[in-house]
Amino acid sequence: MTLQYTYDSNGNPIGVFIPIKDWNHITEKYSDIEDVTEWERNLIDQRLDFIKKHPDQLIPIEDFIAELDKDDEI
Repeated sequence: MTLQYTYDSNGNPIGVFIPIKDWNHITEKYSDIEDVTEWERNLIDQRLDFIKKHPDQLIPIEDFIAELDKDDEI
């Protein structure tokens, strides 16, 4: 998966582009991904805030995808 990042004028990452082929794979695997409740949005916001404060704790997307694929093997 090749991701493209968007940065603000200070060089801070503010967005990511996921190729449509990869996005379709994720949304097919997790078909209810668009049915996000308010408490889930709040949790996501909290996690994004944590990531902004602790970017050193991020894992590469390749590792994340490998974990998803490993779950399929079980």
